[in-house]
Amino acid sequence: MTENSRDRNLELGLFALAFGLALAIRLLRLGELPLTDEEARWALQAFDLSRGLRPEIGPQPAYVVLTAFSFFIVQAGNFAARLVPALFGAVLALVPFLFRQRLGYKPAIFLAFFLAIDPAYLALSRLAGGSVIAVTVLLLAWGAWRNRNWRAAGICIGLALLSGPQLWPGVLGLAVTYGFRLGFKGRFTQPEDVHPVDQHSMLTLLAYAGGSYLVLGSLFLLATGGLSAGLAAIPAYFGGWLTISDVPASRLLIGLVSYEYLALLLAIAGLVRGILRKDELVISMGIWLAVALVLALVYPSRQVADLAWVLIPILTLAAVELSAYFSPIQDGKWETIGMAIFTASVLVFAAINYSAIALVSADPVAMQIRWWLLLGSLALLAVSIAMVAFGWSVPTAVQGGLWGALLVLFILTLSTSIASGGLRTNRTAEMWPAGPNIGQADVLVSQMNELSRSKAGLNHSLDVTILSVDSPALRWILRDWPLKISSGNTLAGSTPSIVIASDQFNRAEIEATYRGRDLKWRTWPAWEQGLLSDWLRWTIRRDFPHIDENIVLWVRNDVFLDSQNIP
Repeated sequence: MTENSRDRNLELGLFALAFGLALAIRLLRLGELPLTDEEARWALQAFDLSRGLRPEIGPQPAYVVLTAFSFFIVQAGNFAARLVPALFGAVLALVPFLFRQRLGYKPAIFLAFFLAIDPAYLALSRLAGGSVIAVTVLLLAWGAWRNRNWRAAGICIGLALLSGPQLWPGVLGLAVTYGFRLGFKGRFTQPEDVHPVDQHSMLTLLAYAGGSYLVLGSLFLLATGGLSAGLAAIPAYFGGWLTISDVPASRLLIGLVSYEYLALLLAIAGLVRGILRKDELVISMGIWLAVALVLALVYPSRQVADLAWVLIPILTLAAVELSAYFSPIQDGKWETIGMAIFTASVLVFAAINYSAIALVSADPVAMQIRWWLLLGSLALLAVSIAMVAFGWSVPTAVQGGLWGALLVLFILTLSTSIASGGLRTNRTAEMWPAGPNIGQADVLVSQMNELSRSKAGLNHSLDVTILSVDSPALRWILRDWPLKISSGNTLAGSTPSIVIASDQFNRAEIEATYRGRDLKWRTWPAWEQGLLSDWLRWTIRRDFPHIDENIVLWVRNDVFLDSQNIP
């Protein structure tokens, strides 16, 4: 086997490893957490479509149609509802393979692993719907275009047009970036050649784009509603410029810093070095980063998930910069390793002091001592690196210090990814889902099934009425029950076996015939009301003060086994 073939096999093996890692952590415990209202809204459309109904499909037909198809294959549930975004999120780790000649082989591999474990993309890949489908298919279309694979590019473009409103900030950001590149052309190193598309290639691309849009948008001509839903994504996005959300721009910046600290530090360092070198790739990524960030911040209907397009240039810059740090050690190998171990040890000590500050309530004097220990340890590290640089070797000091710092930051990033992906033992407060989390869904379903088995011997056999509770997540978990939804605030003379009502419902009307139990349903992290101590604790435990909304599970008296004892 030649050296080139060995290098090629190693490269392919590393990309396969990145994809396998991305797929594994996205599928792990994927269906454990209940769907939020926003997730359930899309999952219910797919569920109705899988049953042969003709629901009104919203402007994310790619998710709805593909998830309906997955419901045909596996049983509808939380796992299947999130399966399509998880698969697209895993495929995102393979996108750098299409750009490896432009980025360089080493940066492309680093970027693949960044995309595999990134906290934001892991969180978005584990949400039903979401923006990860749009990001993945647009980048795949771009990569196929660069590699002159017109059929694949056309299929991806057709799928991108079905991916929803999240596509258009990406298209707009790339278009504006390309305009800036044309304006800067000639001032920096020349951009790569743009290969012209001949008429035959363009016709091929358009034919495959139209074919994939028609076939996937209509579920093989079985549900034509997806075709118009794809076009509805355009007014859905631009209509967002007329609607103001309750998410301030500052939350996006906080989310960017608190989840992407490793990538941000590397990206800033790489951007500074690239500008000084007049590196066209780095400068283009910097322009794209600025444009995407401005679009996300000024968009009136903003959500933290809108940062999905900002992360691509950040992670690309980080991968390019990181690849420069992994050069072979010319001399002083053990000294460099020792410097790395010392750096990591000091930073771990600093992290322990920070954790104590964030989690332990102590008197002001003890807190002040902790802060001085934290700052002192960082100052000691800076002085030590400087002394090694001037007294021993600058490469040893710089490379050892960088490796030690990167090791600690990488471990912290993994911890952040585990939290953002919902993989910790306890439920954490994360910024990526739109809207509130769902609380005691499992308790509600288990108690209802227990009552149903005791009364009729089967699950899902009792008739249920939802009274004045507008929650798609509630309708999702009750999709297999005989269900009636009432928008009023009264039972109007009916007596269903189970009533699920708001805690504001007049209990006096129902208490004589039903027994009730309060359950926590929606939970909103109180981001705007948090104190500094709350934010410090959140950075460690991902726990934040929250606001709860309760529902009441009312069960008719005769459903219970002891109903004969009630006078």
